[in-house]
Amino acid sequence: MKTLIIGETSNNELSSGTLEIISKATDLNLDFTVITVGNSDPSNIGSNDFSNIYFKLNTNKLNLSNCADEIKSFIEKNEIKLVLSNSSYIGRDIIAFLSIDFNTSPVSNVTNFEISNNELTTINLINGGESEYKASIISDVKLLLVRPKSFEQKGIQLSDNFETNIITDNENSIDVFDIHIEEKTGPQLEDSKIVISAGRGMVDAENLSMINELAEKLNAAIGGTRAIVDAGWMPYSQQVGQTGKTVKPDVYIACGISGATQHQVGMKDSKFIIAINKDEEAPIFQISDLGIVGDTLTVIPKLIENL
Repeated sequence: MKTLIIGETSNNELSSGTLEIISKATDLNLDFTVITVGNSDPSNIGSNDFSNIYFKLNTNKLNLSNCADEIKSFIEKNEIKLVLSNSSYIGRDIIAFLSIDFNTSPVSNVTNFEISNNELTTINLINGGESEYKASIISDVKLLLVRPKSFEQKGIQLSDNFETNIITDNENSIDVFDIHIEEKTGPQLEDSKIVISAGRGMVDAENLSMINELAEKLNAAIGGTRAIVDAGWMPYSQQVGQTGKTVKPDVYIACGISGATQHQVGMKDSKFIIAINKDEEAPIFQISDLGIVGDTLTVIPKLIENL
């Protein structure tokens, strides 16, 4: 099945979500091409093992519609049957344009897919991740939005072997007057091997200083529940859960988090889960490898002291 992967860049490199999808396509021996969309000047985003075309956008214009038109032409010219994209802002926008172009419905939040006898079956998690939902996709061009961290990222040899296609502006391009890039320091949620997340059990925003200190000791990324993000304790970009980010670190430490289903969806596939909560009936303990029943404000300082 001829496949197109819509990729993105992060810090002038292929994003982790893109690399995960490439790994899956490689495992399935798909005949695939990558079109990476961005507005910077990356270097090593190509490969000798697959074709990558870089669609460079104008930094001062919002012109994803024109980018989608170029991708549509590529799909038709190369008889692409399957389009895979990470479920990101750019990916969702482009797939939405393509769904109109090809009169088909995209399948979002895909956690896995299977191809047998040239037939495609998608797999989604429902009921807060407790059940799987399978769907057979019969449209001529199949559009899938893949949930981050659904596939293991394998070692992929990258090089400067890629083409660049400058996306020109048109009458539908929108002027961009200001760009705010959130300052990021330390390990990032999507890629860190250790993640420490805080919940309402931290009681007050000032107590997050303990989380910061523990994270520095462990070289960990910091996350949080929707409740404390909504309360303004930390930015949305650090939210872990169904309406936030999906993480899959080697170690996930939940501090003062009850473990509602919506939060578990974003972290339950972590390799080793440690939970600290004074409520021994908290749902988080049901999926934890190690549980500590105690007040986070007492336990965390003891951990810091012994590291």
